[in-house]
Amino acid sequence: MTDASPLIDIVLWAVYLLLAAALGAAVWSAVHGVLTHESSADPLASRRTLMIGYSTALLVVVVMATTFSVASTAPVVTGGKPFTDALWLRLTDMFIYTSLLLICVCSVIVAIAKFRR
Repeated sequence: MTDASPLIDIVLWAVYLLLAAALGAAVWSAVHGVLTHESSADPLASRRTLMIGYSTALLVVVVMATTFSVASTAPVVTGGKPFTDALWLRLTDMFIYTSLLLICVCSVIVAIAKFRR
């Protein structure tokens, strides 16, 4: 078995770079959406759109808080050494569970939208 420790730094920097790119894209998208938002002639439609946006953001926060609370703190052995930091173990599980749950929800919504018409 080979020692993969030189590759760990590359993978970590790639993850940091992708995280920075994702956060930058999210901030840019939010700013762009606010700056280019056009008022609809129908105030009810505008209100519905606003409520959908707020509901989606609130749902993601609730899902992340819920998955954080049910996440495991069992130690994980990585590279032959146990990793026991409870916060990072919970955060890792939170992101994994949240991602899987949101992918499933999006798949269901796409399927419903496809067969609805």
